[in-house]
Amino acid sequence: MQKVTLFLLLMSLSVFSQKIHFTGKIVDKETQKPVVYANVSFLKINKGISTTQNGTFDLKIDKKLLNQQIHISCLNYKDTVVFAHQLQKSILFLQPKAVELDEIKISRRVDRELVVDRYRRKHIKGTFGGRKSFPWIVTKFFKYKNEYKNTTYLKEITVYFGALLFRKKSTFRIRLFTIDTLTGKPFKDMLSDNLIVLTKKVNGKIKIDVSKFDVEFPINGFFVGLERLHIPDNFYKETYTMEGSKKKYKTTRVAPSFGAVYMKNIGIWMYSKGKWRKHNFNHSNFFKGNSIVPAISLTLSN
Repeated sequence: MQKVTLFLLLMSLSVFSQKIHFTGKIVDKETQKPVVYANVSFLKINKGISTTQNGTFDLKIDKKLLNQQIHISCLNYKDTVVFAHQLQKSILFLQPKAVELDEIKISRRVDRELVVDRYRRKHIKGTFGGRKSFPWIVTKFFKYKNEYKNTTYLKEITVYFGALLFRKKSTFRIRLFTIDTLTGKPFKDMLSDNLIVLTKKVNGKIKIDVSKFDVEFPINGFFVGLERLHIPDNFYKETYTMEGSKKKYKTTRVAPSFGAVYMKNIGIWMYSKGKWRKHNFNHSNFFKGNSIVPAISLTLSN
């Protein structure tokens, strides 16, 4: 009788924890072309994935999660929420947003530059990275100052990384947001172009030329967002040990690992699962009373 009971218990556990491949494809509703690097996240748990170059995704999940809602987001497209089973082995047609074209501008001669928040390796005190869970955007706010009045155009963005970034190449997306003056949170995208960045195994930072976009520094300030993409090329295995233990553990992490610096009394906005949330990473003695923000520098020009 005990053997039968044990057998039934094991059967029940295997049914309730059955693992499946959650797969699907996301395409543009108007052009029928694949939507590249769209983020697909479960709303109630920390699990998600990004679409690949052909608009597909593949995520291993518990079968019962097919009854959960998922949030799909991508630059230039309307956020969409559906149940996972509606997308399972199916195609989702994502509705593009209406994009207003900017007026044509005459090219400017650059003869003056100013660097905002220049960092060195010694300034990097932490990282925004971690284990494979769900896609997110972490932002840094840049406040307008009078000293920028002669160099108001954004020429270059420099992103610094953690020491372990260059195990492999990785891909992420740069986002620029205006500020909602009522709530202080990121508001509208300032770029309609997909600014995809491919890192190389060179050093601990990368410079992105954005001069072609003619972005002028808003008087109210703006956010630079670093969007982590959960695509297969960004995943890597890591073996580690816990402090005080010799036992080795294995985990899957997501590159890149964005560098972080200390700042006083600064909260940062992060986007995930369809919402902006403000975080203050100063609750631990590890940060010694400081907050951490992404290590990002700007080069301004006239």
